[in-house]
Amino acid sequence: MKVVEFVLGDMSRVALGWTLAVVPEGYTQADLKDGLFDADVAKFVKRMLVTAPFSRPEVRRLLNVVMVRAASAHSGDTIRLLTPAPAVSPFGTAFGALFGRDTFENKQIERTLYGDSAKVMKFVRDQPGLRSVSHFLVVVNNTDIDGGCMQGGVGWLSKYRASWPDVALHELGHQAFGLADEYPYMNTRTDPVSVIPALAPEPEAPNVTRVKNAVTIKWSDLLTVPPWQVPTTVLATPCVREHRVIDDPDPPIPAGAVGAYEGAYYHDCGVFRPSQECRMRVNTDPFCRVCEMRARLDIGRHTLVLSQPTPFGAGYWTHVQAFDPTPGHPRILSYDMVTGAYAISPANGYTSLPRRPDGSPPVLDSNHALGTGSIGPGWSSLVPFELGRTLHFLGHQAGSGAQAIFAVNEFATALSPTHTTPPGHAAHTHVVTFHLGGAPHYVGYDYLSGDAVLFRLDSAAADPVPVTTMQWGRGHTAVVAMTLRGEPHAVTYRLHTGEVMIRRLAPTGFTMAFASRSGFWKRAITHVAALDIDHQPYLVRYSGVDGSAYIHSVRDDATGVDPVCHVPPPGIGGLSLFGVGASALGQVNRPHADGSPGQDLYFYSAKDGSLILSPLDLK
Repeated sequence: MKVVEFVLGDMSRVALGWTLAVVPEGYTQADLKDGLFDADVAKFVKRMLVTAPFSRPEVRRLLNVVMVRAASAHSGDTIRLLTPAPAVSPFGTAFGALFGRDTFENKQIERTLYGDSAKVMKFVRDQPGLRSVSHFLVVVNNTDIDGGCMQGGVGWLSKYRASWPDVALHELGHQAFGLADEYPYMNTRTDPVSVIPALAPEPEAPNVTRVKNAVTIKWSDLLTVPPWQVPTTVLATPCVREHRVIDDPDPPIPAGAVGAYEGAYYHDCGVFRPSQECRMRVNTDPFCRVCEMRARLDIGRHTLVLSQPTPFGAGYWTHVQAFDPTPGHPRILSYDMVTGAYAISPANGYTSLPRRPDGSPPVLDSNHALGTGSIGPGWSSLVPFELGRTLHFLGHQAGSGAQAIFAVNEFATALSPTHTTPPGHAAHTHVVTFHLGGAPHYVGYDYLSGDAVLFRLDSAAADPVPVTTMQWGRGHTAVVAMTLRGEPHAVTYRLHTGEVMIRRLAPTGFTMAFASRSGFWKRAITHVAALDIDHQPYLVRYSGVDGSAYIHSVRDDATGVDPVCHVPPPGIGGLSLFGVGASALGQVNRPHADGSPGQDLYFYSAKDGSLILSPLDLK
């Protein structure tokens, strides 16, 4: 019988992937030979793969689960509570598991079950190819006593309950993701009501807090209730065990809402959890959104590597966006809608010292004027499209409805107007361009009316041709164009509801591919931009309110978006114009020093006039 056997994944992914080692305790050699441990691991993995976030295909493909078999001299059913608990377990198991090792108010906590965690970790890491494993779960073959805990970096649990695989996922929440218990008692539900001591420090875990302020609470970027509904439960004096949700909330608080619910971390009062229900409070409940996000981000970091960001001087502008006039020679266009001035710079130039008076790097050190000029003030949208193999920019003024088309010269150093449309042509707050049926098109959306008009761009010297008018609903504050499976799509976000929608675009209109619930994203996002990392679709979202940012993968069938990683906080200062496009952040394809293709996430800070570049790589 093999000592090491993979249930999910394989040895080749251990070094870079997320790997969990499942280890037996109290399984005799006969038990192992009969396949009892294998069957139990299969039960756990089956439950894991129908539990969010592990159930999502983009997460599942990153998971490694490996059995590392060790035989015990005696069955785990021989393990029982001994009072007092001895220093060394006498039950003849491989790792010395014992109930009741910990105490509360001078009484043993019977359910605390663990053994020699350091021995478990050494046993796993001593196996060939498993030295980098960092997640450990021990299944104790005991069906007589309910118990488990996370101790010394290892999760332990017994098989007392039929739902023990759910308990295993709870312990994995502790071990792999640093989540805290959200139930309000230390020993059992009969513990007296308690208030966390006034001088107790703020818990380190991401899912419990003493903070009641919606702005500074540690999951502020995931709140789905408005700030005035934090705290979300009634603060009771004297303290009570079960806190009711605040009276007559407006708007109503839906099930699963992320707010601040009192009672967690072994105390009834003074400490808060994100949601009313969570697996970290009751083993059989789903993970709450904050806990699920933490798990997604921990696993997602094995997908995308975001290197340390580096800031560079860029000057002060209202629009900063990347474009690729020719492969391998990316440029960045800076524009000031107040003065009409623009500057075109090589993306790699931001790492060098020379700067024009406006703060942007020159195209040529010997001629700083090259790549500068004016296209007139007021263009709230300035979006690229390709027509006849020539790159152009479509300008639109949200206030007047005027439009213009600007051609980029063959050296990508100048913009020249090829056509202008007088004011009143179209009322758009958002403009995004894309190719449909092989021809350039754009959608102009008005968040006040909800109208989205599809136009075709037949000529750089004529007005865009209207194709069809769609009704998307009012209030979308970000609109992003993406290509999924070769078809154009539009991703939209509503700031006041936190809704995210994906529409598949066609000459006849659109098909809704995904419509999230209210509060799917927090209600404070000011910028959303598309990323194409190694031909896989992603979105980056940024909040100019609190400075937070995340990268999400977009399912290639357009049925949703999933968080991948947290972006090191770029800070408050990204510029937002009506939520139009993403003039403050996006992707620039900048070659690496060795000449190989490279991809960077860029963020422009209007606060200090800097461009922040963070290299992006898929593992």
